[in-house]
Amino acid sequence: MIEVLVSALVLVVATAGVTGLIVTTVSTQAEQRHGTEAYALAQEDQARLSSMQLPRLNHLDQTREVTLNQTLFKIRSTGLFVNDLTSTQSCIQGATADYVQISSSVTWPGMDKGEKAEIVSIVAPTTGSLDPSRGGVAVSVTSEQKVARPGVEVTGTGGAFYGMTDAGGCVVFPDLLKGNYPAIISGQKAGLVNKDGKSSEEVTLPVPEAEIKPVAAQFDYPGTIPVEFKTRVGSTSSFTPAAADSIVANYTTMTAAKVFWTPNSAREPTVKVTPLFPFTSPYILYAGSCASNNPNPSGEPNQPGAPAVANAIAPPGGTAAPVTIQLPALEMLVKNGASAVAGAKVTITDKTCKEAKGLSLMKRVYTTNKSGMPSSSENGVAEQGLPWGVYEACASANISGSLKRKKVTTVTVKTLTAATTLTVDLGNSTGLESGECP
Repeated sequence: MIEVLVSALVLVVATAGVTGLIVTTVSTQAEQRHGTEAYALAQEDQARLSSMQLPRLNHLDQTREVTLNQTLFKIRSTGLFVNDLTSTQSCIQGATADYVQISSSVTWPGMDKGEKAEIVSIVAPTTGSLDPSRGGVAVSVTSEQKVARPGVEVTGTGGAFYGMTDAGGCVVFPDLLKGNYPAIISGQKAGLVNKDGKSSEEVTLPVPEAEIKPVAAQFDYPGTIPVEFKTRVGSTSSFTPAAADSIVANYTTMTAAKVFWTPNSAREPTVKVTPLFPFTSPYILYAGSCASNNPNPSGEPNQPGAPAVANAIAPPGGTAAPVTIQLPALEMLVKNGASAVAGAKVTITDKTCKEAKGLSLMKRVYTTNKSGMPSSSENGVAEQGLPWGVYEACASANISGSLKRKKVTTVTVKTLTAATTLTVDLGNSTGLESGECP
């Protein structure tokens, strides 16, 4: 009985081994067939590309599908003008587009990694195929430290040309008529920004005759600088956390200083300034929304407004350590005679700076707390910090059954060593008006 069982077990093992061998052999034969078919499709695609006009091959990137013997093959065809000296696109001065490199890559479902069929060859321009009187432009995109940035799109207006920078940060457009071509350089797909923190920029690309003109652009991974705020308590040496709704970032080579607003212009204890191009030296940062909010416009090292300015470097693709800005304090008290007025509306309008949409002057609205000081609510703490500037202050409340308001047309808030104080008495008839502050 035992001998029968052993014989049966041996038969089962042997059968399983033969079955596995058959499956492996069939699978191997199928993969070999797929590889052969894919290579044949790549050869056919190379012949197709070789018959195309040279200008059509430049920056060609085409994918199509072919079904052969019930297998779906994907064929990717690419073409690129390259330089004879470097065998790549070249953006250096005096570079030429000597020939076209064409590539045919074929893949199929279930293939092993790296098993695709690929053929790369070159097509040399024949006599007269490229007009020697025409020229071109080569766009080179790098970081400030000259690190190549691939994946940046360059698009000529009206479809004049389109391409994407390669691993060397270069894209070449040969065989163009002489002239100036409006174009857009965009780092959006690559997650890059230019020196102004924008994902794209409009440029004019010059194309000379019988020459390829090199043009340089800078894009990089954006950085972030968190900014925190504090303000002085009265004339003491103590500080309390503050909040801001906007901040300006400036760098010498930016087209213009850039304003960053918090969501819905709400006052926040920390503002994340992003996206910023990662220059290798610091940005100048200050609270507010325009140049008149800059406490140190001349950049003097020992200027009295220096604590209200921060300097920080934005790391490429990262976040810097938080920096702190001191806001000058306005200690404003709203009262009715000797009593503090809770629940009064206070509007403080910057006399020179406009709000986010640029339609009207920047206005900050508060409600006085139980101490009669501007706050986010009657029970909240006083909000005394403001950007460096000159303001108009208005307070309004229901006084003896009537809505009364009073304005102070000029309030200068430019002191960091002590708070600026302001008292508005709605019980005093001098300057008193009917209605609510706007």
